[in-house]
Amino acid sequence: MRPLIQDTQLKFPSMIKKDFNLKLNGKTLAIIDWANVYGWNKSLKWSIDVKKLFEYLSSFPEVFDKRLYYGIETGKAYSEEFNAEALQTGFNVISKEVKFIPVSLDKSHFKKIIKELFDVLDNIKIANSDIASKLYKLKETIETRLGEEDPDFDIGDDGQQHIIGTTPSYAKKDGEIYNNVYELINTLDEELKKLNINITELQGNLSQPVLRRKCDFDVEIARDVFNLTDGFNQLILFSGDGDYAALVKDLISKGKKVIVVFASGHKGKEYEEIKQGLYLCSVEQLKNYLALENNIPVDFSTGRDVNNIANL
Repeated sequence: MRPLIQDTQLKFPSMIKKDFNLKLNGKTLAIIDWANVYGWNKSLKWSIDVKKLFEYLSSFPEVFDKRLYYGIETGKAYSEEFNAEALQTGFNVISKEVKFIPVSLDKSHFKKIIKELFDVLDNIKIANSDIASKLYKLKETIETRLGEEDPDFDIGDDGQQHIIGTTPSYAKKDGEIYNNVYELINTLDEELKKLNINITELQGNLSQPVLRRKCDFDVEIARDVFNLTDGFNQLILFSGDGDYAALVKDLISKGKKVIVVFASGHKGKEYEEIKQGLYLCSVEQLKNYLALENNIPVDFSTGRDVNNIANL
């Protein structure tokens, strides 16, 4: 078998060959870890169409089994619909229920970070209370100056209206300013109280366990590949997860060929240690075959592709 490309992760999109296609040799098992594939969408800026993926793999007579591993969330319409679509398309779907594992932030490796965050929030609450106290004193001072009743005015030596009965007296314009400041103090005081309440609620939420989504298929994929080893010559794996490197090495030691399809920035460094028997293919090379239609960019401004180029 002629090597495909040792690593087709390209530097610029313009270098991607439009006529590129995989070349398979012998019975081939296709494995798709959908959680990994779905995770490529953000960096790719386009999505893989599960129907097109099936059609593409079906175009190779060498591919005898197309297995898609998917974590389903029962009760979630989008999850159940995708699972049904993958089955209807023709994939051999291996699914299991997604688990949500509680992770207590104050008892995990986040403990130090959470403590520092709590300290910062406590300091903010103290500072807010101190500011509120000073605002209250300023408010009392202004109340004393303004009085509870509408003041009487007299014309001063400067020709301006001044408040009668205050020492020292102040001009009418000063009174208007005092009123505005008074209203502002009331507003700030209310906002600071709300902020302290929000901080307290945030601290309470941070003290609660966080549910972490978990639905790995490493064991299931390794098991199925092991059980089917005698029935194929080549494996094509849609996942750049380095956790599969040990499985890939084992297959190569048994004389199998392996193609790993990955997205830029989603290839485990473990694959760099494998020098023979492994062929790495960037999924960008297969975009013409796999891309979901109507992936139209929201931003058509000049230079919108600069970040895409830099990230490849």
